[in-house]
Amino acid sequence: MSYRSAARGGHLTSEGYLEFIDQRLGFSRGTIYGLCLAAIRSKIECMPGIKVTYRGQTERMTPRHSVQVRKAVFLIEFKMTKEGKQIDRVVQVHLDI
Repeated sequence: MSYRSAARGGHLTSEGYLEFIDQRLGFSRGTIYGLCLAAIRSKIECMPGIKVTYRGQTERMTPRHSVQVRKAVFLIEFKMTKEGKQIDRVVQVHLDI
């Protein structure tokens, strides 16, 4: 699943990647992002064809500015069709909180 072309040569943000997955799976824009926000409260959110699991938070220092950045970590599991075969996909996404 190539999402670089969707970014039109630029850097794609996590939110942009989630929108790309929405588009590929036929969901309306912001569906998976909404599931991620709901998963923060309940740890796991499911919808037909997709499962979002909240894995916690991570903190790191930015290399140039020494600013501490907190991100929420999500595991997104879904099925998609590639070359006529249905395959399972799992992606990990870090979102600003």
